[in-house]
Amino acid sequence: MKRIIGLVFFIGVLTNLLPAQKLTTAVSKNRVAVGEPFQIQFSLSGTGSIKLPNLNDFDVFQGPYQSSSTSIVNGSISQSTSVTYVIAAKKEGKFTIGPASVNINGNTVQSNSIAIDVVKGSSNNSAQGSQNQSNPQSLSPPSVNNNDNVLVKAFTNKTKAYIGEEVAVTFKLYFRVDIMQLNITSMPSFDGFYLQEGKENQNQTTETIDGVTYAVMEVKKTFAVPQRTGKLVIDPFEIECTVRQRSNRKPRDIFEQMMGTGYENASLKTKSKPITIDVLPLPEADKPDNFSGAIGDYTYKVELSKDKVKANDAVNLTITLSGKGNIKLVEAPKVEFPEDFETYDVKTKDNISIGSGGVSGSKTFDYLLIPRHEGDYKINNLNFTFFNPAKKEYITIPSPELSIHVDKGEESSGNASVYTPQNKEVPKALGNDIRYIKTNDPELSSKDNYFFFSPLFFAGIISPILLFIGILFYRKKLAEDNKDVIAVKSRKATKMAKKRLTSAEKHLRSNNKELFYLEVSQVLYGYVSDKLNIPGADLNKENIAASLKNKQVTDTTIAHLLTTLNNCEFARYAPSAVSGDLNKIYNDTVELITKIENEIK
Repeated sequence: MKRIIGLVFFIGVLTNLLPAQKLTTAVSKNRVAVGEPFQIQFSLSGTGSIKLPNLNDFDVFQGPYQSSSTSIVNGSISQSTSVTYVIAAKKEGKFTIGPASVNINGNTVQSNSIAIDVVKGSSNNSAQGSQNQSNPQSLSPPSVNNNDNVLVKAFTNKTKAYIGEEVAVTFKLYFRVDIMQLNITSMPSFDGFYLQEGKENQNQTTETIDGVTYAVMEVKKTFAVPQRTGKLVIDPFEIECTVRQRSNRKPRDIFEQMMGTGYENASLKTKSKPITIDVLPLPEADKPDNFSGAIGDYTYKVELSKDKVKANDAVNLTITLSGKGNIKLVEAPKVEFPEDFETYDVKTKDNISIGSGGVSGSKTFDYLLIPRHEGDYKINNLNFTFFNPAKKEYITIPSPELSIHVDKGEESSGNASVYTPQNKEVPKALGNDIRYIKTNDPELSSKDNYFFFSPLFFAGIISPILLFIGILFYRKKLAEDNKDVIAVKSRKATKMAKKRLTSAEKHLRSNNKELFYLEVSQVLYGYVSDKLNIPGADLNKENIAASLKNKQVTDTTIAHLLTTLNNCEFARYAPSAVSGDLNKIYNDTVELITKIENEIK
């Protein structure tokens, strides 16, 4: 009696702990040919007897395959039951499979309906359907289909953007099977983009695509900032999944036929489709002179630590930039300070976060100033300009004029030895009434030696004419040399590359690896584009290698260039994982450009 009471109590507790039950219907595909087998599954989040819909328009090849599972997590009990059939349509047309139903505690729960589009099948499909209908055991139980049950899709918040504008790229995994393990086998190269890794949404959701319900989760999210104009391609994102699928062996006994056969692991590979981003140049109309490349939406603040100091005392000028956009790439504004101010390298402090909406935060630039002389000084022209891609216009934030009053400093300062005006003496001429007697030999000339009509006189008349003729010939030669724009760019490619390397050298001194590798990458791409006349839209590693090969550059130099570009791109994805001497990389880049210049023909 006690056992019976305990059993009843356990069943009552189990019933109360079970969650609300839900019944769903899903198919492996909703567009099939006549006689083509496909899978239909009725899933119940609980237990009960599922009443199937009318399947008179379809032949049942296999089934039912039944499976059930029970799990207890933190005292919460969950059960699920599924019934699977393999069916095929008898004729062409559009059919609707009605909802399945189950009676739970006197209440009827129904599943969703499924629309099936049946097209004309080939003779092979018809023969296969007839064969399977006569021999249901010839078709193995449904197994995983990579094209139907596991998908990877890439999404962007825009397909057209300005250079420097942030583009959100999300890769989602769609699946209808149990995934045991997930490995990323190939990452997109994001050639031409500056990357900032985002945080994936870990919450699993469901989506219905053409009547097929998938579980969905984000596997990668990043914010890509295009660095050149043209059509940039985001390569496919490839993953390999280990999934749990039903075994293909036949049921060994009646119990396996009722409960379903066993399961086994299978490995699947899938990849997303490439995405093309059309990158537009920034408009040149109404472009302010002080625009420095900031793209997004920003606020701007300028402060002085004090506006009244003594000579040789330090003053801090702080500029704070806040907002959303490519703030990580914004460099310190160029400020024109009074000549009597001693200045030091600007210190930059970042407070940047990457959320679901993109990259935002603040960036502070701290300038240390030391006025050396007394007086009243002004610091102006501190306006900040950025381009707002949403409004498609340049916006300038004005800054007030800053005034600093500098009082006379102390005569002696322990901090610094400075040559100041109070140390200066006005030279005095002593003894103006007595001049020293010249002791050197005087230079004398003949009284008949005149400059007029002398050789020097005629040389002075003819030389301007010759100089004018020379200038005309030089201008003509210069105009002929500059007719070929491509040749001019090629001649100046090395000079421009070395000029651009100054930015990389500045990041090298500040030990900013991420921006250093970005500058080196842009220097090499810009040099090759100018030297080989490759448009920005066609500037990729394959075209670069082919063009250098045509110019008889050695394979070793080409491999060195491609390795350097790959290392720079890898550094943008994972800057913390990059090691190596930045000075050596900088010197190798200069040597690489020189070597290409010497070998190219």
